[in-house]
Amino acid sequence: MKIDPAALPQSGSFALVAYIPAPLGDFLQTLRDRLPGEEKPQAHITVLPPRPLKSPVEAASKLAKRILKDFHPFPVSLSTVKVFKETNILYLEIATGNNTLHQLHDALNTGVLAHEENFQFLPHLTISGPVPTERLAGVKKNAAQAWRKHAGEKGFEVSQVVALWQPPRGSWDDWNRLWEQTLGPSGNSATAGRS
Repeated sequence: MKIDPAALPQSGSFALVAYIPAPLGDFLQTLRDRLPGEEKPQAHITVLPPRPLKSPVEAASKLAKRILKDFHPFPVSLSTVKVFKETNILYLEIATGNNTLHQLHDALNTGVLAHEENFQFLPHLTISGPVPTERLAGVKKNAAQAWRKHAGEKGFEVSQVVALWQPPRGSWDDWNRLWEQTLGPSGNSATAGRS
């Protein structure tokens, strides 16, 4: 289903993510499916965390696309399994690409997209959670072991960013893909469908 940002209401939430391509994305999805957690969306790195819209979706999209054209594709490598202690969420730390993701987030978190984040922005890739405290040490150990044993690539290139929109009072299942934007001045944008 195609979604026209101009046809959406001036409400809901907006986010930007970079999905992990195969084969690394497939491995991470399999790992996530084996670990406990409430939501298991497609493996991704959040570029701009969800935020309530203060303007029409079309205006938020226009600003995001303009900023994304100022950034070129860049490499990202994933390192060790860590835990967000406030939420018991397990994630993979980002080594290469961390600074660029911070710059991208800071450039996007302006104008109609500006929002005070609930937590300090830390580029990462969520792999599980929240995990009950009594199971956290064991789950973290299993996840770290699986990641260490992974013989394939542990990095990828971020070349495309996807915009997501969630209707007001929507659940985690209600995120919709609005469009995809290739990074760089000649980057193409394509309308997407439901995530």
